Amino acid sequence: MYIVILGAGRVGYMLASQLIDEGKDVALIELNSDRAKNSSNNLDCLVLNASGTNLKTLKKAGIQKADVFVSVTKSDEINMIACGLVSTEFSKPITIARVRNMDYADTKLIDSSILGIDYLINPDKEVSGAIIRALEHGARSDIMKFENGRIEMRDIPLGRDSVFINRPLKTVRKEVNLDFLISVVIRDNYSIIPDGETILRENDRVYILSTEEIFEEIYALENLGGQEIIKILLIGGGDVGMNIAEVILENQEVVPNILGRLKNILLNKKRKKLHIIDKNYNRTKILSERFPQALVTCQNIMDEGVLEDEELLKNDLIISATGNHELNIIAGSYAKSLGIKKAISLVMKDSYRHMAHNLNLDVAISRNTTIVNSILKIIRRGNIKNVYAISGGKLEVLEFSISVNSTLIGKQLADIKLPKNTLIILISRGEDTIIPYGSLVVEANDYIAIITERESIKKLEGLLVE
Repeated sequence: MYIVILGAGRVGYMLASQLIDEGKDVALIELNSDRAKNSSNNLDCLVLNASGTNLKTLKKAGIQKADVFVSVTKSDEINMIACGLVSTEFSKPITIARVRNMDYADTKLIDSSILGIDYLINPDKEVSGAIIRALEHGARSDIMKFENGRIEMRDIPLGRDSVFINRPLKTVRKEVNLDFLISVVIRDNYSIIPDGETILRENDRVYILSTEEIFEEIYALENLGGQEIIKILLIGGGDVGMNIAEVILENQEVVPNILGRLKNILLNKKRKKLHIIDKNYNRTKILSERFPQALVTCQNIMDEGVLEDEELLKNDLIISATGNHELNIIAGSYAKSLGIKKAISLVMKDSYRHMAHNLNLDVAISRNTTIVNSILKIIRRGNIKNVYAISGGKLEVLEFSISVNSTLIGKQLADIKLPKNTLIILISRGEDTIIPYGSLVVEANDYIAIITERESIKKLEGLLVE
């Protein structure tokens, strides 16, 4: 597979790095000379310091043989024009454009032959969706969903009193007597794919595969709390914040008369109560008009005394979703130290997630990782349904379907020769979800989830995705 990427910013660089590690052929186009030089020095791929909307540059990058063209510059317009140019001149590449301004998506221009964008990725919607998933499950971990909808993967920190630590994992499973699978252990920024003999330690972060019901029992064992989230403090009213507010306040209309308000109080005692804080006065005016159900105030959350306000500290959850990702971490951590029970923070890159967890934040959503995962899901060959990068992209969780022509049909799992440090973690068959075992036979239309090191992706694609 050959991929041409336009834009060597954080997302473009991270995407190129992961694809190169997997053995993909990549060409990177970047107009900024410093970013182009950095990419050339650190990435094993063709790097062109030029404009990506120039046909000669695209041909020099090998667009005529490319399978995929991804445009992730900071300009929506350049991304759309570049995809339009590629789709007009070359029939082969799939085109993917990162577009922040969703007003473009509401026009017929996107669907016309003029632009020819096959896939449009909006980073704010991808990120706000991840935050909402975490909120809906109690703001206790990031949520990775699989195709059948019942099985999820969540990450959980292990404290000093954890029932999982200081003895082999096979012993823990017998004692706990719950149906779950620990698929990854993150320890001191290193990742471990465990087996039954693995001994977990305090401060490990484990990725667990199970159902929502069993997760509630695991949370209870780990004393991670199950209090209901009613009052929410949202810091940042930009596009991400607006998307979050829209979902939280969905179907919560303001009724103008007294009887209507009384009816709402009686029927919706547990409706979400949202307080939005933003330091931009003009933005708070827009937020007030758009969300009359919410309390909106114009304040700088880091001004002295703002977070110490007694009313703010009555919230069940703080969501920090400003454009300043260091501020998001600090605000969330400080709010928890003052008494707010739960905190979700938006961070820029995956390495910040480790820092955020060390500062007692419950959930840290990586903007770059979320966007790259969305793009990788499109790029992957075959019947890929879900892609999740974890541990800074060193590991990937892939979910794919088994086609009726797959050579794996009829094979036992024990007979499938998987690359080193690769683990089949889940099989979905119709409405059934199966925790894998060696003698299980693969059937057509099964959905299989695998966790592996990204260096093994190329071999897995050839072996499993047929």
